[in-house]
Amino acid sequence: MSIDWGAALALSIAAYLAWCLLAYLKSPLRRYPGPFFAKFTNLWRVYHTLRGDIHLVNLRTHRKYGPVVRTGPNNLDLDVPSLVKTIYTTDHKWLKTEFYKPASNIVNREPVPNLFSLIDPAEHARQKKPVAKQYSMTSVLQLEPHFDEAIRLLCCQLRGRFMHEWVHDCCEFGSDFDLGQWIKMYAWDVIGQITFSKRFGYLEAGKDFDGHLWLSEMGSDYLASVSQLPILDRWIDKNPIIPIGGATVLLGPTLQYVKDRFQGRDKATHDESKPDFLDKFIQARSENPDVVDGRQIVSYLAINMLAGADTTAITIKAVLYYVLRTPGVGAKLEAEILATEFSKQHNVPPPYSEVKSLPYLAAVIREAMRLHPGVAMTLPRYVPAEAQGSQLVLPDGSTVPPGISVGMNPFVLGRNEQTWGVDSDEFRPERWLRDEGADETKEGFAERLRGMDNADFTFGAGSRACIGRHLALVEIYKVVATLFASYEIQIMEPETEWWVRNGFFLRQQGPRVRMRPRRDM
Repeated sequence: MSIDWGAALALSIAAYLAWCLLAYLKSPLRRYPGPFFAKFTNLWRVYHTLRGDIHLVNLRTHRKYGPVVRTGPNNLDLDVPSLVKTIYTTDHKWLKTEFYKPASNIVNREPVPNLFSLIDPAEHARQKKPVAKQYSMTSVLQLEPHFDEAIRLLCCQLRGRFMHEWVHDCCEFGSDFDLGQWIKMYAWDVIGQITFSKRFGYLEAGKDFDGHLWLSEMGSDYLASVSQLPILDRWIDKNPIIPIGGATVLLGPTLQYVKDRFQGRDKATHDESKPDFLDKFIQARSENPDVVDGRQIVSYLAINMLAGADTTAITIKAVLYYVLRTPGVGAKLEAEILATEFSKQHNVPPPYSEVKSLPYLAAVIREAMRLHPGVAMTLPRYVPAEAQGSQLVLPDGSTVPPGISVGMNPFVLGRNEQTWGVDSDEFRPERWLRDEGADETKEGFAERLRGMDNADFTFGAGSRACIGRHLALVEIYKVVATLFASYEIQIMEPETEWWVRNGFFLRQQGPRVRMRPRRDM
């Protein structure tokens, strides 16, 4: 008996379409507006994620339909800053959806959840506790010498490759180059240094010599797409036969470094008196053997590798791009930095303790993160059962039923006009400062700042906020201050928008610049 595969395929498609229609007709979300195809299938989100423009699509749909947009059969996308603390809370009722599961890694052919992909809040707290202190600001500042070493190497490479030296009173700008790519290589080398006591070597080589940076981009693109339809990940990266793609592709170097540490083959680069993250994770295993095993160590390392480099590089690049192309901003930032003692004494890289209190630098960094967050995906949660005492009441007074996936996108929240004003698409660091010229009182500014803080979703919120935020901030402040203290920087073609692709991380190409050293630096 032969099978008519054409008829079987047609029947399958018809059955799927009928199921989509039935689900739409029975859905409690029919009252909420949204793109037509999104009401029937999650493939609408998969499509735009594959295109790399899901953040722009999210923003356009909210500006068309309002603060509540239906983006899937069971999904609502929100642009309601007042609900951030409700949904992204610390009470463990609002559970993560299956969206996060593809971020788990494969170790010995088995999926191993990490602190990002874990769904169960109790298990997340259990796994986070042994290492949480290592990401505190106090612990991060102990790593500052490692940051300084990498920043000096970055500056040395830029000066040697792309700048002329001062001769008498003359120094021309050097050749133009992609500063963004060098920032990316710096960020990855720093992660290698603080995690394994060994830089990956991108700064020295001046290129992605082993293809790992490209692989990281492909891995994040994969993660962004399959997270919209997690069953795809079970067939691709998490299948038990031949895992393909996903976050797992980045673990090759990580596993080798772990083996080298346990077998004593990294003594040339590893100084036991200066513990790195791998040392601290191994110590966590000895102190918490019931929680931390070898697979868990790999899980911890994966967080550093997957999120520690790209998001930091993205923010530094965003700061440079917006500062250099926005009239007046660069001059204000330079004036503030050049007036500092560390600049006058040529003490670069400066200590974080000296740059964290520079108000305009802080405003510039926060404004860049608002407009260009490292992560620009909607981060969903399930509405909990009413029996748990939690209800989600939307601005129109409607109540979202339990089990519905709701979430917000940092990119969209960062452009909410009720919070940021009609110029929410513009780069204006002054919005983070008190407007004394307009007679803004201290109380009025404090209230306005609270509203902006509540809408700032750059590092997430609640108990699942980014564990590495202190790590990122120290790097960002130090690198930006060092570059503007040490060099004059000109952006090439400032009127041209740069290339941006959303592959979970909102990565960019550029900016292309020319540079020259400041005199006596």
